[in-house]
Amino acid sequence: METVIKIPINLFELPEFIKLEQLASNGRQERTAQALWLRLACIAGRAGCAGYVTGTDQPALTNSEYAHLAHITRANYVPQLLALLEKADLLQRHADDRYQISHWERYAVDDVDPNYCGLVKFYDVDDQSQPALPPTQPLTGVTPLALQKYTPAQRAKLATTTGKILAYLHQQSGKQFSNEPATQILLAGLFDQKVTIKQIKQVIDWKCKDWYETDFWKFVRPQTLFGPKFKQYLLEAPPPAHVQPAAQLTRTQYLRDLYQLSCGDVALVLRRAADEEVAVTEEEVEAIGRDLGY
Repeated sequence: METVIKIPINLFELPEFIKLEQLASNGRQERTAQALWLRLACIAGRAGCAGYVTGTDQPALTNSEYAHLAHITRANYVPQLLALLEKADLLQRHADDRYQISHWERYAVDDVDPNYCGLVKFYDVDDQSQPALPPTQPLTGVTPLALQKYTPAQRAKLATTTGKILAYLHQQSGKQFSNEPATQILLAGLFDQKVTIKQIKQVIDWKCKDWYETDFWKFVRPQTLFGPKFKQYLLEAPPPAHVQPAAQLTRTQYLRDLYQLSCGDVALVLRRAADEEVAVTEEEVEAIGRDLGY
């Protein structure tokens, strides 16, 4: 089987896929858009036209054809998905309505081991034998768009806080990371969700312990720890020593602590409370969130 594309193993941690997660209205839409993009990437690899989904001598795909590729029953849902992929910079639409995979140089197959068999070749972006991904760090002196909503004073405070968190990560892991805008953007997103520094350190502690001396140790890094799976890591982490079991707390205080540990995610609060057999309604959880200032 001829290899048609190569994919970095941290594909969904790339800036475009992080942006897709932020733009998608829900998890189902995000997953459907991801599936459509992957199918289009394979088609572009077979076409061999610099990332174009169809060749110059072929008509653009119809909505029904796109829907068939992504296993979508309604073709009228396709334009919304394509627009979402465009906004996330995963697809580019050209004047003739043909689509091209953005950043095709990441996925184009130049020279693959002839002994390898499969449609997709996965590679580690940290492997020096593989081509490096284009740098995502903005030009020096230019404030990234994601940080422009903050005042200069807020950006300075964010940079200082990021430095302290990276120093803690270095202390726990022995790994050194530079204080780059990309990391500041990830942390700013967490702070916007009311995540606390204590919770960030809790995730660092947990993953340094959970992944130590495993194949996952290489993922102890800012883009993984502070990325889209942060809430999942936080829920996996053992609760801080000072948090008492529900039976020893007043019900209200227990729910307030649980709300903060869940970063304000109402669904996660309801699920975790149910696991501990604490009855609570969605309205009650939302009221607690308002009381806490979320």
